Amino acid sequence: MDSGGAGSVVGRSKWGKVRVGSRWIGAVPPAIALGILATAVLAAVVAALGLVPDYPVAAGVAVALATAPSLSALSWVLLVDRSTLEGATDRPEDSVESSWYEKAASGAFADILLGTGLGCTALAFAPIEVEGLHALMAVILVAFASFGVRYAVQRRKG
Repeated sequence: MDSGGAGSVVGRSKWGKVRVGSRWIGAVPPAIALGILATAVLAAVVAALGLVPDYPVAAGVAVALATAPSLSALSWVLLVDRSTLEGATDRPEDSVESSWYEKAASGAFADILLGTGLGCTALAFAPIEVEGLHALMAVILVAFASFGVRYAVQRRKG
């Protein structure tokens, strides 16, 4: 394994690596550091806003304890170079699953456009009122169902 110069191949590891300057280091330590920094900022904001007026510091500590693992994991996802992970597919966009996803998503989008267009037309002439929140929830449910069914069909075909 070399230091990661232009066009060089970097070894793979279980937790991946991140490029710092001209060298590659493990991705976990910088992810934890960034996660702790983000946690501290969030906790300070919660304490400063006084969301729990009687105990602002305790509220900040509680938020920090609750969010530190998630923010560190998110930092790792944002920092790690996918090509340095063991077992990672070199070009995931060329996988059969990616093809299924694209076909299902494009079909679901067409379903949503058709469904909302017909629904709006029907509601324009129908003597009923529909609350906006309910209409949006219906659109989201139709989108989920359409995508799920289409993906399952693509998977079964493939």
